[in-house]
Amino acid sequence: MNLMTRMSLLAVLLLFAALVSALGEGSGQTVVSPGTDTLYIRFRLDSIRIDMSYAGNADRWTAFERRFRERHAGVPAGAMRLDIYSGASPEGPAAHNRWLGENRGIAVRRLVRQHLGGSVGNIVVHNEAARWDGLYEAVARSSEPWRDEVLRIIEQPASPDENARDHRETKLRALRGGRVWPVLLERYLAPLRSGASAVLSYMPGRDTVVVRDTVVMEVPAVIPRNIVYADSSGHLRRLGGDAPVRKPVSRWPVWIARTNLPLLGTGTPNLQLEFSLGHKDKWSLNVEGVWSWWTFAYNAYANEIIYGSVELRRYLGRRYRHHTLDGWHIGLAAGGGYGDLEWRSKGYQAEVYSGFLNIGWQRRFGRRKQWAFDMGIGLGYAYIPWRRYDGSTLFPVGKEEVHDDHLMWQETSRTNWFTATHLNISIGYVFNQRDAKWRRERAVLRDAERNDYLHFRDSLIAREKFVSDSTDIARRQRLREIELLPRAERKAARRQMKEEERQAELREEMARRQEKLDAKEQKRREKIDRRLQRETRRIEKAEYKERMRMQRQWEKTPEGRAAKRQAEIEEKAARRQARIDRKAAKRQAKIDRKMAKIRQRIEFEHRQNLEKLKREMERADQKYNMEK
Repeated sequence: MNLMTRMSLLAVLLLFAALVSALGEGSGQTVVSPGTDTLYIRFRLDSIRIDMSYAGNADRWTAFERRFRERHAGVPAGAMRLDIYSGASPEGPAAHNRWLGENRGIAVRRLVRQHLGGSVGNIVVHNEAARWDGLYEAVARSSEPWRDEVLRIIEQPASPDENARDHRETKLRALRGGRVWPVLLERYLAPLRSGASAVLSYMPGRDTVVVRDTVVMEVPAVIPRNIVYADSSGHLRRLGGDAPVRKPVSRWPVWIARTNLPLLGTGTPNLQLEFSLGHKDKWSLNVEGVWSWWTFAYNAYANEIIYGSVELRRYLGRRYRHHTLDGWHIGLAAGGGYGDLEWRSKGYQAEVYSGFLNIGWQRRFGRRKQWAFDMGIGLGYAYIPWRRYDGSTLFPVGKEEVHDDHLMWQETSRTNWFTATHLNISIGYVFNQRDAKWRRERAVLRDAERNDYLHFRDSLIAREKFVSDSTDIARRQRLREIELLPRAERKAARRQMKEEERQAELREEMARRQEKLDAKEQKRREKIDRRLQRETRRIEKAEYKERMRMQRQWEKTPEGRAAKRQAEIEEKAARRQARIDRKAAKRQAKIDRKMAKIRQRIEFEHRQNLEKLKREMERADQKYNMEK
């Protein structure tokens, strides 16, 4: 057996071994045909080092290198492009998986550079990080009994903390008592630990040679200027697309009628009426009245009180999370009243004038939030001028002693009260409470402009972060490539890199300065335009005033008065002629209607005559035929 036959047999055996190894790597991965220009490299668990003795990596690399040298020997390096798709299995933190994907792609690129040299001009690394999509596709193609449960878990959003284990991995580990996780590890997660798949493509007609490799990142799309609205439960929702924003219609204020009788049952009932003010549900007006006019035991006991107060309330918190007239509130109130209290032989009469700061809490409840519970305490000042009356305690009437109903004035005084001057615990009913739709529409209109700015700002921040991240990654890659250069070329490459960075900073600085100058020039032009517009309006106004003044002066002259009289005569003649024309038009329209009726009648009679003549001719024909 000669040398050529031996080499041919060895090549066939290597291709067959590579095919068997690729077919035996399990489901969930892309099986590459030996005839395509695709390299598939497998990595060990949590490793970024290429092990040629692991999972048939040496055979696949040998086949890939041989095909490359046979098919693309004469192709220029600038026309060759190699896309490396690197990633890791979804196990572990997202940040660590991203690090694994990036370094595995760099390792494959270094392998290609070492063995193929400068034959490939452009090598692009695509970091896929944690391959949740690959796991989803692999499980979706299977017929496992727990397939739907796993897919529902994978469809959930990722954990916000990229340095911790994803909550989806935790749920998959605990699914069905932990029996599903070993199967996922063996059949579906192990193939996803492949470091990279390198796809070689030929780009004809291109002579450009890419000097350094790049890591492709997805450019963040501009965040749409969505609108945030509040739903019926008060939570913010995002309204996407170009949905129209309808201005909310006006409505009657929400108001509550409250009383303390269901809770206290005292002899001093109150009635409160609270009305919402404005469209932001922040302010309300509360009016309270207390009335009791009770006497007992022939006026021996009396509880006579009349009191009223007016309070302006301010509701706290984020109002889109609350219903109208609901939540914590503070208020400034003023009130006054009169009281007469008697207890057997003693009595007090007083007037009350108070002002206080009310701090309270109100909660709406019920199926339709139609009931309200309110409680609060007022801290402030009360001025109380009072009078005290006494009578003889007992006096004999026969064998009995009775109380004296005639009280005599004893003293007059006044009290300044600095403390709690008001206490309120009441329950009430909400009227016109069907305002949820109005609140949603109002929230859309209120938040549209604010969220429009916030989303536009977030999009700018995302793009700036993308640019900075791309620049940093490109700089790190270039530093790694410089370290691989010979010692003689390394220093010159670093010097060139620093010079390019300095030139880029200078260009950015010049661009910022030019932007500032353009902004100043734009402001100056706008200022000049506004000044010219004001001057133009002033000149036009002055010219109009001058024309009117000249017109009034001219009208005072004999010629002006004559022209004015002539204009009045012509205007009267024109109005008279217009009336005549309208009457003539009405007369002509009336004549036209009469002529139309006459024509319709003539046409009707003509049709009748024709039908009559037709019938007579038919009868004559029948008679003639019968005689024959």
